[in-house]
Amino acid sequence: MKWKIKICAGVILLAIVSGVVAWNILFSTTHIAFVNYQVITLGQIAKSNENDRIKLSILDVAELDKISKYDAVLINGMGLRITAEQRDIIQNAADNGVCVITTMATNPANEIISADSTTVVTIKGYLNGGGRRNYRNMLTYIRRNINGKTIDTEEPDAPVKHEQKQFYHINPSAPEDEELDFGSVAEYEVFLKRHNLLKTDAPRIIITGQMGEPEELIAALEKNGNTVYPVRNMQTLVQSHQVDSIHPAAVINMAHGRMGDYIVNYLTRQNIPLFAPLNINRMVDEWEADKMGMNGGFMSQSIVMPEIDGAIRPYALFGHRLDEEGFQQAFAIPERLETFVKTVNNHIALQSKPNNEKRVAIYYYKGPGQNALTAAGMEVAPSLFNLLVRMKKEGYRIENLPTSAGEFNKLIQCQGAVFNTYAGGAKADFLKNGNPELISADEYNKWTAKAVRPQMMADVVALDGEFPGSYISTEDGELALPRVDLGNVVLVPQLAAGAGDDDFAIVHGTDAAPPHAYIASYLWAQYGFGADVMIHFGTHGSLEFTPKKQVALSNNDWADVLVGAIPHLYIYSIGDVGEGMIAKRRSYATLQSHLTPPFMESNVRGIYKDLCSAIQQYNDLLYADGKPNTDNAALKVKRLTVELGIHRELRLDSLLNVPYTEQEIARIENFAEELANEKVTGELYTMGEPYSAERIRSSVYAMSTDPIAYSMLALDKSRGKAIEDLEKHKSLFTRNYLNPARKLVTRLLDGSVQTSDDVICQTAGITMDELNNAREIERSLNTSQDMMSIMMAMQASGQSMGHSKGESKKHGHPSWIPKVGKQPEQAKVSEENKPAEMPAHVKAMLGIKEYSKEEKELARVIIELERTIRNAGNYKKALENSPETEFASLLNAMNGGYTAPSPGGDPIANPNSIPTGRNLYAVNAEMTPSEIAWKHGKELAENTINMYRERHNDSIPRKVSYTLWSGEFVETEGATIAQILYMLGVEPIRDAFGRVTDIRLIPSEQLGRPRVDVVVQTSGQLRDIAASRLFLISRAVEMAAAAKDDKYENFVAQSVVDAERTLIERGLSPKDAREVSTYRVFGGVNGNYGTGITDMVQSGDRWENSSEIADIYLQNMGAFYGSEKAWEQVQQFALEAALTNTDAVIQPRQSNTWGALSLDHVYEFMGGMNLAVRNVTGKEPDAYMSDYRNRNNMRMQELKEAIGVESRTTIFNPTYIKEKMKGEASAAAGFAEIVQNTYGWNVMKPEAIDDELWDEVYEVYIQDKFDLGVRNYFEQQNPAALQEMTAVMMETARKGMWEASAEQLAAIAKLHTELVEEYKPSCSGAVCNNSKLREFIASKTTPEMARQYQQSIQDVREASLSNDKSMVLKREQLNEADKVTTIISNTVVAVLAIAAIVILVAVVRRRRKKMEE
Repeated sequence: MKWKIKICAGVILLAIVSGVVAWNILFSTTHIAFVNYQVITLGQIAKSNENDRIKLSILDVAELDKISKYDAVLINGMGLRITAEQRDIIQNAADNGVCVITTMATNPANEIISADSTTVVTIKGYLNGGGRRNYRNMLTYIRRNINGKTIDTEEPDAPVKHEQKQFYHINPSAPEDEELDFGSVAEYEVFLKRHNLLKTDAPRIIITGQMGEPEELIAALEKNGNTVYPVRNMQTLVQSHQVDSIHPAAVINMAHGRMGDYIVNYLTRQNIPLFAPLNINRMVDEWEADKMGMNGGFMSQSIVMPEIDGAIRPYALFGHRLDEEGFQQAFAIPERLETFVKTVNNHIALQSKPNNEKRVAIYYYKGPGQNALTAAGMEVAPSLFNLLVRMKKEGYRIENLPTSAGEFNKLIQCQGAVFNTYAGGAKADFLKNGNPELISADEYNKWTAKAVRPQMMADVVALDGEFPGSYISTEDGELALPRVDLGNVVLVPQLAAGAGDDDFAIVHGTDAAPPHAYIASYLWAQYGFGADVMIHFGTHGSLEFTPKKQVALSNNDWADVLVGAIPHLYIYSIGDVGEGMIAKRRSYATLQSHLTPPFMESNVRGIYKDLCSAIQQYNDLLYADGKPNTDNAALKVKRLTVELGIHRELRLDSLLNVPYTEQEIARIENFAEELANEKVTGELYTMGEPYSAERIRSSVYAMSTDPIAYSMLALDKSRGKAIEDLEKHKSLFTRNYLNPARKLVTRLLDGSVQTSDDVICQTAGITMDELNNAREIERSLNTSQDMMSIMMAMQASGQSMGHSKGESKKHGHPSWIPKVGKQPEQAKVSEENKPAEMPAHVKAMLGIKEYSKEEKELARVIIELERTIRNAGNYKKALENSPETEFASLLNAMNGGYTAPSPGGDPIANPNSIPTGRNLYAVNAEMTPSEIAWKHGKELAENTINMYRERHNDSIPRKVSYTLWSGEFVETEGATIAQILYMLGVEPIRDAFGRVTDIRLIPSEQLGRPRVDVVVQTSGQLRDIAASRLFLISRAVEMAAAAKDDKYENFVAQSVVDAERTLIERGLSPKDAREVSTYRVFGGVNGNYGTGITDMVQSGDRWENSSEIADIYLQNMGAFYGSEKAWEQVQQFALEAALTNTDAVIQPRQSNTWGALSLDHVYEFMGGMNLAVRNVTGKEPDAYMSDYRNRNNMRMQELKEAIGVESRTTIFNPTYIKEKMKGEASAAAGFAEIVQNTYGWNVMKPEAIDDELWDEVYEVYIQDKFDLGVRNYFEQQNPAALQEMTAVMMETARKGMWEASAEQLAAIAKLHTELVEEYKPSCSGAVCNNSKLREFIASKTTPEMARQYQQSIQDVREASLSNDKSMVLKREQLNEADKVTTIISNTVVAVLAIAAIVILVAVVRRRRKKMEE
């Protein structure tokens, strides 16, 4: 019996096993994985899957170790980036029976296929055919023919080469069916009419592009009264003239790349706005939690490239959600969809709404107290006045507008003022007389309930208390919002985005919520005032710099909430394109570019005439036959140099009995020549007012002379005809190239020379064939600039990009679009598998040829010369016309029109930025550093090393600190990034499209020097637009540190060891120390955009030693930004460890509109880093400027020398001063800012600012050395500016940074107290909130004047004890220690309930104390 039981059991077991085997063979689930496919495509494939025994999965490249569990793996090879190890995993799976089919591989090494040719052709046919029918048959084909499951499936149909027509729409009667196609407008409109979707007189909107799920967007737009035309190919629509019968009011492009110049020209002609909503390309909750929002190649294709088309509103609209089977699907996020549709409708409504009904909210920026309205390079008050006058002429209802700009400015100072927290008396006066907008708690709560998520409001309350918060309020708890009411136009000051705080340090991890007043000022515009348009007037404000997500904002980001659905226009300087990108991407602004101040020569040659003559005499002797003695001539040069003080800037000795060397005199000569040729700005630009004829001419000279001169020099060098010692003696370059170039420009402007090919050839000394050859090379090189966009266009038109046979030639699906989401950090292309070159047939089709470096450089020089000669007259016209084009463009945008795109940069650096009145765009970060930037970066890095060697006995720096700024990055295409990489001894690797996707070590022997370590501080703006480049730098550091068998010393490896030791000593574990030791890229904690130290620097009574500032800098800038995984990570002591061994700090300077003295951010970043390095290492680092201003002559310059050039050609130059004094309040404020910045440098790098510089400030601005009527100018235009200048000078002396004489101090104190007495305290900067300074000033003047001075300050600071119940001020506002900062923390602000008698006692005691002082 037992054996029978065993037999039965065996039979049963065998049956079970056989059944299982049979099931697995015949009926088990088919597992199909997709690698690198877009979710949009996968969503369509998933929807087509009707077989529950087919399981689809997304296989991320980070999970390739799971590949063997799938029956079939389909890989989209377009843009696939995998390591050699990952490639081996795929290949091993293919070799071991997994069916792997790779399509569209741009890198041949990634084209892994294990299926037979018939199967491959069939699968490609299904994919290229697209549509649910093809996808369904493809899945069945894989189950039957690859997985062998034939019993439960029928034979699939062959791939259908479905030719999709131009228009498409879901079938309202059967929404789950294939979408319907229509070949013509007429056919489509018949369909619309049949389904009641064609509305008479409704706005018509075109939707195009492939990076969204349009079904829900179309439905929402139709529901809101629009007629929608979804099209597959916008260019074909325009070229075929089908668009002519549509008359679209707007175009929405679900973009992944550019549409191209053809469409830009169409949109410009037809004046149609272009919207480009974003697909975040991941799960919504993951995106909302992400601090970045979007980065890398996906950001480039979704945001950067569409901006070049003039697209606006990069609004996150589409995301991913899970379907019933857990498969990701793309969809329109409901709350985002509602706002986006409102936004589009609001823009369209402007096209038909009469101007007299439009309501416009204009935001301006001004400092507290009597500070003037501020914007970069602009005279703000008259500019704003001119705009309002123009708007009134255009029919806008503007009431009570003063008759002059001066009276208008007074109105703003009265009703649109901003106050420091301590200015209790000024606030009380404003509440009584300033006619503020009073906002109740009920109104505010209704607005915030509509717009703001509850947790965000909780953050606000934690920061600013319950409404109305810390700003001015009435006894009834109403917030008093400053604004100037002009009828249908309201002017609103941008209030402080941070709350008052007694600590300059930024607390990591805190939510950066703005205070109630800031929020209310924007929500009131939306809901209270009912604005149709929002305008931010001038560069720049604070809305776009509120922290959190860098791009692709969510409803958790303040800028997203506060802008809402209102059309937003931003008047922005062409000279500040980097920050402009933040305004575009983080506050949804359509930029309206405006001119910089005009340019002119410094006109100081006469001041240095005797010195230049003595140098010429020396040079004549030096090169004379017989080599006569030059000592006396050299001593004369030295005497004049010392008399002029130039030896201080050049760090030369002043011993008058020892002659300078030939090399030293050459430096002096070049310095004097630089002073003479320096380009400086004239009076600030006033919108609506053209430059004077003289300044137009001087600006054209500045734009044209250098390019012609340097092109001629380059041509002479290529022919071997350049004069010897030309680089050594800049005066020779002036005589032989600059002066002839200037004469040519003069003839071009006068019309005595007409531009022609003959003139160009004659000037260049070339033949017509050489000119044509240069043009052909330039054309070919430009063709490859936007290769991704070209490939997008080719795909859209159905052209093959290299598929093997069997590919459909018809319009296909977007499966080839690379999935550029989060990539594993280890993913990098190995050196043996570099990105492939573009296929030869594609190059041939696009007309791209190969040229040598020499050929390309010669062509560049010739084209630069031709472009400048041909455009000199055009530059003049563009400058003349720009004021009108600016207003016309702005008014057109206010009518819902299209603003044409343009690059940015000051017109000397980039003449293509004019005419103005256009929407600025930036460089594609993924293409950086460009080839020309790499060339310049290498040269400047070597220049830095050579300069350091000259100063330090032939030793080279061990580590160099670099500052990364967005403006420089955009305008130089990443030249500072190139410097950093080359210092480390690595070089970029470019893919087939010219994108820098990887790096490789430069062999030590080829490098020819030690690898130099770097440490990088990034501005928030650069961080936001180029995060992928920061990751590249971090990888370069790791690669350089790990380099083996170097011929020369490896300072990077040594620095990593030193940093690790420091971190362990500071208490980190060995494991953590090892990881953090390679951190080199740092920036503001909590996503902040600045260092947070400028307020501390200017608050001299709040610190005693500069080391306190260094500590705050190290804390505030200690976030690591070199890794996507560790983004914004703060590790204590990481930055301090990274700064060990730092020998030099470098700051970029790419614009001719600012310098180290005129821009506060330079001392903030470069100075802050310098101070931190000095405190960490105990050594003063060298400081250099990377001078990119002349694109033909980029160079390094020592900081002290740069400050010398700037001060001598600007603030100490009577020509410059007279020109600036033609301006008004903003120009006067510019002088004060320079004095503030000079003080800042004194704190950060004392050796850069000596007593002689302060003495000269005293002579020029206090004693009026040049008899220019300085005091009268300031008193007429901006007394607050002179108050600030004198206060800062006194503070510099008080802090011991300037050894001013008693006479100097008495004169300054007298002037300061007289200004305060006559014009009231300005309470700007240092004037009111520094008790130690006030005591110091009072001690240097007469007792009577001191008493009046102290009383004037007290009156402004303290509220009157009036019985008027409407003036209720919080006790904190009377606290002398309070200050306004933009530093935000989540420290709970305690609510102080102080009885009236306590307040009275406190005030009385304060008054008594003041009287005793």
